[in-house]
This record gives sequence, C-alpha cells and structure tokens, in this order.
Amino acid sequence: MIREYKIMERIVQVFKKIAPLAEEDIVSFLSITKTRRLAKGDYWIEAGRKNTQIGFLNAGHLRKYYLKEGDEITDYFYFENDFTADLPSILSNTPSVASIIAMQESSLVTFSYDDFNKLCEASPRLEHLHRLIIEITFLRFYDRAMSFILETPKERYDRLVSSRPDILQRVTQHHIASYLGISPQHLSRIRARK
Repeated sequence: MIREYKIMERIVQVFKKIAPLAEEDIVSFLSITKTRRLAKGDYWIEAGRKNTQIGFLNAGHLRKYYLKEGDEITDYFYFENDFTADLPSILSNTPSVASIIAMQESSLVTFSYDDFNKLCEASPRLEHLHRLIIEITFLRFYDRAMSFILETPKERYDRLVSSRPDILQRVTQHHIASYLGISPQHLSRIRARK
C-alpha cells in the first residue's frame, strides 16, 4: 500500500509542477486511476487497436514505433515521469497506427481519457491542467518534426544526448539511429567523431 501511495504521489507532484490543483481535484483524479505493470516486450499500445487510456510512466522505459515495410521506425522514447498515449487514436476514435512497447519492466499509472474529461468539466483547475498537458505534448512533437526539417542528423543526435544524457545506456544504438532517421552505421560515424 505504501508503494502504491508513492506511485500516485509522483503523478500528483508532476501535475502540481504543471498547474496548481486543489485537494478535491487530486482526490477526484486519483479515484479514476489504476496501476499497471508491463514486462519487457509487453505492449502498452498496439497498432490496429483503439487507445482510450493515458499512461504516466512511473518507472521503466517505453518505445513508440511504426511498422513500415516490415521495419520498425522508432518515433519516441518514454521514460520516468512521461505521459504516454496515442492521442490521434483517442481523439479520432480510430485504431492506433503506432505501437508503444515496454523496453524493460515498467510501471504506469493509467486513466481513461473520457473519465478525465468528465472530471475536467466539473473542475476549471483540472481543465487548465488538461490544456497545458496537451500544449506540452503538441510542442514536443512539433519540435521533433521541425528538427527533421532544420537540423542535421548530428545536430539531432547532440540535442537528444544533451536532453537525455542517460539515453546511451538505456536505449540500443539501433533504436537511437531509427529515432534520428539514420542508419546504425551513420550513427556510429557521428559517435566516432565525438
């Protein structure tokens, strides 16, 4: 029970850093949450299925990827304190095109997007928090898209490593290369020049 409380406390602290919340907001939010454990290789979201849940990664590492002509194209890495979902699937009520898989044993706090929206209707503070989380998510993916237009692979690599110094220990070179849109050999050359 203490461990469960600590898991829930972490998401509350992240929420409070984004926007102030009243105690009743926290209580009502926690009433719609569950915890979920994923073993390495388990899917959090699987392509071809509708996504209705938001996850908050308490521990572990997830990888989002698309399948193209039999190859996995890595789109994002999720680490502790990240929110994870497939918003296009949720918002359009369509099956997900991407998969999100556990790269190591992971634990999440999960909640229904619809249940959270219902809480937001009753609480302006939760509605404000929801808007800010959507804005943060939009800017994160906008920044990634712009990096492919404005930056070289080396610049993308440098920015990834400076924002996540531990990534080289936690993620395979193959997945990092895929995320950067380059071959593993090109990534090896970039790293050799360092």
